[in-house]
Amino acid sequence: MGDVFISHSARGDALAMAVLGKIEQGLRARTHTPLVDQSGIEPGDEWRPQLVDWLARCDAAVVLLNQAALDSTWVRREVNILMWRRALGAPLLVVPVLLDGLTTTAVKQAGLEELRPIQFARTAQGVEPDAESLADQVLGRFARLPRATTGTDPMSVWLGRLALYLSEAQRRPDVLAEAARALHAEREFLAHVTAQHGGCLFLAHQFLVAPPERMEKALDVLAPSLQDQTIRRLTSALNATWVDEEAARSALPAPGGRPQAMTLLLNAFSNSTAEQYIRRATCNASHGFETKTIGSLPMGEDRVGERIRAWEDAVWKEFFDADCEEERMLPNDLATRTHYLIIDERRPPDAEFAEAVNLLHHAFSWLIVLVTTGTAPPDDHVRNAFKNAVLLEPLLTAEAEKTAALRSRRLRELPDRLAGLC
Repeated sequence: MGDVFISHSARGDALAMAVLGKIEQGLRARTHTPLVDQSGIEPGDEWRPQLVDWLARCDAAVVLLNQAALDSTWVRREVNILMWRRALGAPLLVVPVLLDGLTTTAVKQAGLEELRPIQFARTAQGVEPDAESLADQVLGRFARLPRATTGTDPMSVWLGRLALYLSEAQRRPDVLAEAARALHAEREFLAHVTAQHGGCLFLAHQFLVAPPERMEKALDVLAPSLQDQTIRRLTSALNATWVDEEAARSALPAPGGRPQAMTLLLNAFSNSTAEQYIRRATCNASHGFETKTIGSLPMGEDRVGERIRAWEDAVWKEFFDADCEEERMLPNDLATRTHYLIIDERRPPDAEFAEAVNLLHHAFSWLIVLVTTGTAPPDDHVRNAFKNAVLLEPLLTAEAEKTAALRSRRLRELPDRLAGLC
């Protein structure tokens, strides 16, 4: 048995509601628990805490795609978190269902391209849509669904660690309730607070998508009830949560795949900002991901050659401690790790820069290169010069980057402020 989240925008759509009802009924008959919100969510509404909890802990998911779903910001964010979990290695089954005669091209155009490699449940072309046959296609995928192994992928580990830190405040239920109120999750939290460890884990799930200003308020409430070392660990774990979750997801390779000459373009100035994007993407994983930062500004005429030689030397030295040619050999566990190289030349990349990155990827195809581009993203000519570039969106503003830097400083100083040292 397992918990199955159903993402939909079915209200007012007779076929979608019929498919949804039959899937719910069939899942219960197979002893699974469907997790579905029937009340409908208006565009612009805040994240509902119960949905965030479901997304963070479900064992599988069904995504019903009608036109309303493709137009829904909520469905897009739900899919992003599901695919974020999959990209981090969670054994999460996701079954997309095409309704309204939609095609996979329409799915791509709606910004849900990550679903396209997955087998869709759909009605054959020229056949009248039938709710029962569509539901049967979905339920066939759940016949032997095992409960997912929790706690092993980076997101589960990170959320479990947050819950452990928060558990220090369990002796003060009023404090936990006030923190839930700061996160706009008090009503749903109270339903979980009596469960052993359930309340703290529920709160931890809210930090996955909490706006940074709410996160800060919740920390201010919690901090006096926590030990100094716990506060430092908690603030460090939450430092990068200001980064948009969709941009963070884009910084990861596709689920189950290895990066192939992947270049990330981030319109930021600071290397620390780039590092926080990676920390957010990997949920602060301490194992399986490595990040190094280099900078090199060519001074001679061979600008491409200077760059590639400096970058290759840096890859060998920084990732593999190889200072000379004789030491340059790749370790046996290379495929078990994801390597990020942040390159910052303190100026926007041009076509020559892109050529050098392409040569670097020719030598190290498994390397993910993150390029800081300054305030403005590169123009189409430069972007197209990279073989496999991903622009991290939504775009970052200079004001947002400055605000994030100040917020990071406040978080670092929080234990000292509580102690009256600053």
